[in-house]
Amino acid sequence: MSDLEDDLLALAAGDDDYDSDEAIGSTKRKVRGGDDDEDSDDQVLSKRRRADTSEGEYADEGDEDEEDDEEEEEEEEGQGDDQELINPYPLEGKYKDEQDREELESMDDFKREQIIFERTQEMERYNEKKYLQERMRKQRKLTEAKPSRASTRVKTSIKPDKRDKLSELKKQREQHSRRQTRKREESYEEQSEEESDEEEEEEEEEYDDDGYDAETVSWGGSSKAKPKRSTELAKISDINRIKVGRSILTQYCFYSGFNDVVLDTFAKINLGMDKRTRRPLYRMVKIIDVKSIPEKSYQLNNSNCDLYINVSQNRQQTKDFPISVFSDSPITQEEFHRYLEELRKTNEQIDYLDDVNDKFENLQRFFNKGMSDKDINEMLARKKKLQDQRGISGYDAVATKAKLMDELKIAKQQGHTSKIRDLINKLKNIDVILNQQTSTNATSDSYNSMSKINERNRKLNSTNIRKAEIKSRNAGQVTDDGDPFSRLKTVTRMFYQEIINEENEKALKEANYQQLLEEKTKQEEKIASSTYRDLGEMDKLIKSLDIELELVL
Repeated sequence: MSDLEDDLLALAAGDDDYDSDEAIGSTKRKVRGGDDDEDSDDQVLSKRRRADTSEGEYADEGDEDEEDDEEEEEEEEGQGDDQELINPYPLEGKYKDEQDREELESMDDFKREQIIFERTQEMERYNEKKYLQERMRKQRKLTEAKPSRASTRVKTSIKPDKRDKLSELKKQREQHSRRQTRKREESYEEQSEEESDEEEEEEEEEYDDDGYDAETVSWGGSSKAKPKRSTELAKISDINRIKVGRSILTQYCFYSGFNDVVLDTFAKINLGMDKRTRRPLYRMVKIIDVKSIPEKSYQLNNSNCDLYINVSQNRQQTKDFPISVFSDSPITQEEFHRYLEELRKTNEQIDYLDDVNDKFENLQRFFNKGMSDKDINEMLARKKKLQDQRGISGYDAVATKAKLMDELKIAKQQGHTSKIRDLINKLKNIDVILNQQTSTNATSDSYNSMSKINERNRKLNSTNIRKAEIKSRNAGQVTDDGDPFSRLKTVTRMFYQEIINEENEKALKEANYQQLLEEKTKQEEKIASSTYRDLGEMDKLIKSLDIELELVL
């Protein structure tokens, strides 16, 4: 296309030279030969007519070429607009249908997240095509509404000169180059800037062709002030658009950026059963914070979770709840009115409609955003860490703590500050696990004491049985100094539980008998040291007694 345009420009330049030479020659002939006949004048007029007709045909051909290019471009745009785009994943932008969702949820975490990432990229491409299609439709409507500039030039310009033809060719080259660059653009913002530049250039060309008009000149650029935000309050239908439930929180709780995007959204929690109506009791709340409490982890869909959602009904009523108490059902009118009443108690009001729309757009961008390999690895590492913390035993925790203490001493001697910091954090996590297990095992202290008593009794019984066996074996041995080859007499004994119990009772009686003997000897020593048996001692004791007798007559 560029070679053809260069040839056309060269031909146009050659015509200029030819016409200028012809004009100079004709003027000379007029000056020299003022007495020429009428035939030479007719020849000059005929040449001029031929030149004018050739110029008109050339201009018409240029205008026809430009119109043909515009018609071809419009046909290409029309073909692109006629193609209907079909949403490949209509369910939440990720699933084809409910069956597809169940199949994905049954897969392992890594494979499921990889498939969802690919689908989100496909949805981004679909949204991009849809956006471009809408813009092309709007552009076609605008071009149909405005008359083409080429046709106006043909109507207004009765007799264009050579310079107009050169400018038309240059403009055609510029338009062709702009079309090529516009097709190579991929970004929405760059494309919009390109279109705005083209509109400004067209306005400047119109001013050059038509001249300045004092009434139509606008000084300064367009206003960059943001539009004024509305003060309209959100309704229950708007609130349900940014309402998050248990399924959404469970699906995205480990995603990067979840703690920020879920703030200022609304939810519905279950507070148990209503005693009066015997029905589940729900409350509408607003999410204001997300907390991570590892020592209070809980089970959530066959995996551990340590996230607690801090919700509020007004600025004075806030509380932490696990994700398991959130409901997927929409907020009802009764729950919405009750929430408004709680806000009135503290002179608050519901969010504005513009804020709700902004939050809805943020949620949609977060849901449609894909996950990179780094995000998937961080999510899996976090889940594994929670599983390890919940499944570690007390013995493993103590052994791990001792090992970490040794490593900490070595790191302090070597002066590795980063390693010291990591070891201190690991020790804190181990202390949290030990404290948690100690609190859970506090109720089993009585059971531990009974087990210790039983263990002591078993050891005592085994010792007594061993002594009884040795004693019986020594008593049954027969000392015979006669024939060493004579047959020995043996006595069979059968030990059962009754015999064991009897031996235990005997051992206990022997232990108690020794104690009784000691007590008896002490009593005898006291009796022996007493002086009441000496002569006169009893009389002294009787005299020391004060006895008062009252005689009643």
